[in-house]
Amino acid sequence: MERLICRFVVFGLIASVAACGGIEGNDTGNKTRETHTTNQLEVANDRARNEGEREDEDDCPDRVHFGGVSRQIEAQLNIARRAVCKYRRLEAALAAGYVNTGLPCIPGQGYHYIKNSLVGTTDIRHPSVLMYTADGHLNSPEWVAPTADFPTPPSIFGQTMHAEDELGLWIQHVWVWKLNPNGVFDDLNPNVTCP
Repeated sequence: MERLICRFVVFGLIASVAACGGIEGNDTGNKTRETHTTNQLEVANDRARNEGEREDEDDCPDRVHFGGVSRQIEAQLNIARRAVCKYRRLEAALAAGYVNTGLPCIPGQGYHYIKNSLVGTTDIRHPSVLMYTADGHLNSPEWVAPTADFPTPPSIFGQTMHAEDELGLWIQHVWVWKLNPNGVFDDLNPNVTCP
């Protein structure tokens, strides 16, 4: 248990160092939260497709109905689902700059890979953390922000991030890839096990 806590602290330090160094194009002192209408999100989604941001689109699964959320949030969740499709294999995430946090497999989540330049952002197309199975299959994304840089918790997908005090992070798990029977925003997915 002590070793697990130490690794969580290391993960928190990695995230804090990345955030303290600044996030390109991000003002962490005074974050502006964007609100989008469903129509605006659909237009942004079309623009992303036209700009070639979505790789292997034909291989990505169709839209999903996420119960218990508004149409606007469901549209955002499906945009995020489409965006992480390109990371369905670990090799793609590594090539894009995600690195292993060094954490062991967390039951209900998997192995965590972080992209330090995205820590603290709430861009629905660019999660700061991706979680994987032992054999390199995507479980789902997660967004994190250092509590030291954000005195109030950021929001994403209509949810206020919750604190993980041991890590010094605000966290939001979003099960848009491997669907979670406990709900899209639940921290743990009973369908994710560790070896």
